Amino acid sequence: MRWKKFGFLRHYKRIKLEGNDLTGLVNRCIRKGITLRSLKWHDPLESTFEFKGDDSEKIKKIAGHSYKITVLREGGFVPAFRTMKTNIAAIIGAFLVGALIFYQGLFVAEIRVSGYENISETEIRQTLKSVGLYEGARKQGTYEDVKKALFANYENITWASIYEKGRLVEVDIAQAKRVYQGEKNKETPAHIVATKSGMIEQILPLKGSAVVQKGDYVKEGDILISGKYEYQSSDYSKGDKIFKLYSHAEGRVLARVPESQTYYFEKNVRNLEPTGKMLPGIYVKIGDFELDTTDGHRSFETSQKTFYKAFSFVRPIPLQLYFTRVREVKAVERPQKTEEMQTVAEAALRQYERENLGKNEMILDSSFSFHEEANTIRVSAMLELLEEIGEEKHINQKNKR
Repeated sequence: MRWKKFGFLRHYKRIKLEGNDLTGLVNRCIRKGITLRSLKWHDPLESTFEFKGDDSEKIKKIAGHSYKITVLREGGFVPAFRTMKTNIAAIIGAFLVGALIFYQGLFVAEIRVSGYENISETEIRQTLKSVGLYEGARKQGTYEDVKKALFANYENITWASIYEKGRLVEVDIAQAKRVYQGEKNKETPAHIVATKSGMIEQILPLKGSAVVQKGDYVKEGDILISGKYEYQSSDYSKGDKIFKLYSHAEGRVLARVPESQTYYFEKNVRNLEPTGKMLPGIYVKIGDFELDTTDGHRSFETSQKTFYKAFSFVRPIPLQLYFTRVREVKAVERPQKTEEMQTVAEAALRQYERENLGKNEMILDSSFSFHEEANTIRVSAMLELLEEIGEEKHINQKNKR
């Protein structure tokens, strides 16, 4: 108890004592060895004095319920330290709050895209993410790389502006106005001719006369809808002469057209199959800080890692939590199955249909043949397409036929 030797320097209290027989209470304190100082009598029922903090319980016991004790102030380095400690906690708390506000200001909380017309916002956001601009990413300050990516991916973007408003990033773009070509001269005499060989499935002449009908086989260049009319004048003075009139033929012609596509596959396919061994873990990302408890794990020669999202948000600071699972796998090689190759080829044909055929065009039928070669298998797809084959061809003015 070496601190007691500091006495009043260590801790003291100044109190106001109210009640009868104050002199008797003071005498009892002295007999108990309690040191009092700065004793003042204000009137027979009130006095003030100071005592060491360690004697607080003794004085309360002596006074009992007969006196009213009011603490006026405390002094010494113990209460001073207590006050300082409270202030330090407040200062540290304020510093941490300030640090949190500053740190969260380093990251993007929201991206607002405007000015796009015939480009989807989803596509634009994917492009932005590929160059590091997404909700939760660190702010870049300058976004020249982002602008270059936009110009490189979208030819019709002519201007881009990217700027920050606090944690909001505004992406404004401007697209080139679509240039509409003027209508073709509908007065120029023209036939509708076949662009490729096929069997006519449907012919709809809007202007001109149909030369072929459903079921006819035509070759590339054959006239399908003629822009030439032959008529005999009702004016008998002109005799029986046959006259010719030329117009700009219009219409739509659909034909069954043969087509082929070829795909190549390796003879053997290698798959990664799990062995049953696994290691669970947790992935946490706070701002730029990342922690993956499975990083550095080298027990498995070959492994696959899977992430399962628990939560992810960007306010007040970017925070992501994923549960991870590392599974041991082994490579297994087996022959390629015909059914699997055909499934892949059919998916490729559906993509071909989406990308190359028009609104009224489609694949009517398909068949596959498989041919083994050195280290590959060639899959040939024979197709029957319903395709629009008509195009305009101007009638030669010198030799109209």
